[in-house]
Amino acid sequence: MTNTQAKNKTLTVIILTLATMVFEIFFGVITHSMALTADGWHMGTHAFALSITFFAYILAAKFQNSPKFSISTDKIGTLGGFVSSILLGVTGVAILYESFLRFFNPYEIGFNEAIIVAVIGLIVNLVSVLIMGVHSHGHDHDHEHEHDHEHEHKETEKKDYNFIAAYMHILADALTSFFAIFALLAGKYFGLVFLDPFVGIIGGVMICIWAYNLIKSTSLVLLDYRAK
Repeated sequence: MTNTQAKNKTLTVIILTLATMVFEIFFGVITHSMALTADGWHMGTHAFALSITFFAYILAAKFQNSPKFSISTDKIGTLGGFVSSILLGVTGVAILYESFLRFFNPYEIGFNEAIIVAVIGLIVNLVSVLIMGVHSHGHDHDHEHEHDHEHEHKETEKKDYNFIAAYMHILADALTSFFAIFALLAGKYFGLVFLDPFVGIIGGVMICIWAYNLIKSTSLVLLDYRAK
């Protein structure tokens, strides 16, 4: 997938996210729903993280042939991925913090309202995953190609950490929405209210692990690390 294709996909998801943000905040205000309003602003932070990815592609294209850069401008994308991975980690820590607080200070949940918000968030994120997940190499590999050629292709193929970071943000959001729906349904119909903060902790831990791995990978690229 080319940088232009990745940039266009990212822009599409940003527009979808911003539209959802406006929708949720608008109806949150007129219905006095804090759940809708809060999730709307959460969508805004999600769009901000994706915007880092988008502008990293723009900068990389702008300075691609600039003599001012002695190294490949691909590292601009890696830097964008590094910053996004830090924001991903902050999101995970924030979820963990809020979940632990709810364990010790539980509050009444408006299940019907919260479920609607979670379902909206999940649908938007699943659509975003489909948009970002359609990967195309631009050509098909013939099965008769020699193994040496395939090995060489794998060696020279570079990972787009900028795109990976954006994809991880969307997956993290979809994961939290899915866990939230599960916990809310269990709380509403079976009285298992403790599952709300519990699944929040599980989701937060998983997001932090993703963020750590991505920070580690992008850091090694930025530092020109080469394993012996």
